[in-house]
Amino acid sequence: MNEFILFGTTHLLTLSIIFAISLGVPFILRNKYSLDSLSQFEKILGFTLILNELMKPFYLIAFGDYKWTNTVPLHACHISSYATGLFLLTRHQRFFDFAYFWGLGGGTMALLTPDVEFTFPDLDFITLFSGHGLLFFGLMYIVIVIGQKVTFSSLINALKYSLILLPVMYGLNLLIGGEPGYEANLWYLMKAPAGDSLMTLFPNPPMHVIPVFPLVAGIFYMLYLPFYFAEKKSK
Repeated sequence: MNEFILFGTTHLLTLSIIFAISLGVPFILRNKYSLDSLSQFEKILGFTLILNELMKPFYLIAFGDYKWTNTVPLHACHISSYATGLFLLTRHQRFFDFAYFWGLGGGTMALLTPDVEFTFPDLDFITLFSGHGLLFFGLMYIVIVIGQKVTFSSLINALKYSLILLPVMYGLNLLIGGEPGYEANLWYLMKAPAGDSLMTLFPNPPMHVIPVFPLVAGIFYMLYLPFYFAEKKSK
């Protein structure tokens, strides 16, 4: 199996396919949108986002070098997929508040600097890019086709949920534990990702949270700005 090369040919081609589908299909559908015409599609997409994450531990353990301790599907991007799916099924704004900021902020970072060792067709490569690609598509569909907005309150909610969940995830990591090499590492609170990422610039987990959280808040604010300027322009 060939080693994964950050921004190598395979990585760039995979990103191009994900971004082309995630932006192209919603722009085609946005002028044809009605709740009745696409309601079935939205339900299928919503359930697929949720079930994909719930089923992931089973095939990772069956076909990869994993144990249940390091496949608990509660990373931020897993929760973003659940929230995106639940929004499509319920239209509850609070689900979208978390999904939009963490799904685009954290999910895009995962696509750009993936925590994988080997390239396609390695199981980790396929799993990471298919899951995060589906999440990115779901969020683009919600923003472009449905036209869902986020507000400053949405930004505050996303940061608030993050602060609440951080100690919960750290406690779960300690509770789950795991054999050496298979330890729980939800939200990368126990050790940094294996691949190249921004976390290499920060202190070792969990102390990296101190400098990283302001960075996350800044990224979330930038993700909010397009909606802020759109609202100002419409007045």
